[in-house]
Amino acid sequence: PQRAFTKCMPSGLLYTATISVFAATRLASRPLLAGPALRQSRGCRLMASVSGVVYAQADVPAVRLFTKEGCTLCDKVRDVLRGVTVRRSDAASLRCGGTCLPRRFPPLVRHWQDRAPHSLEAVDITDEDHAQWLAKYKYDIPVLHLDGAYWTKHRLTEEEALEALAEAGAGAFAARRGEPDAERLERRKEER
Repeated sequence: PQRAFTKCMPSGLLYTATISVFAATRLASRPLLAGPALRQSRGCRLMASVSGVVYAQADVPAVRLFTKEGCTLCDKVRDVLRGVTVRRSDAASLRCGGTCLPRRFPPLVRHWQDRAPHSLEAVDITDEDHAQWLAKYKYDIPVLHLDGAYWTKHRLTEEEALEALAEAGAGAFAARRGEPDAERLERRKEER
């Protein structure tokens, strides 16, 4: 049997590893293996929830990413959102937390999050306590909400992200049209 563990790396990226239960028993006391609750799914496979805060800041627009384990489109959207937060010229400084840069570069490190600041939370629609999101979004992940309002689904470009985050930062963001609702769609099919 296998067991999945997730760790937030110093770079801010999540690292997930699957190891045998025997190895997990021997290593369970190490901080590296502290991770989210595991749940049983499809036979004997153990899956880790991907719900949780990806990164957070105070007093900035809050983005919620509705996702599930193994969603590659969700990973692409997450990468776009991370990319609009970190300036490309500053990406190298983040790998070492800014400590490896010479002292003559402090403005780079000081302003690394001023491009489109936001917080990102992942919501795993397959978690038991997120059944309402599974019913609504099961055919359409990734789905994004910005400050509690529907934003977009499936894909996100850097330009779209910058525009919407700027609107939210100015308090002018309004929910977009076209929010998916799988439950309503299924009811319509049954009525026919």
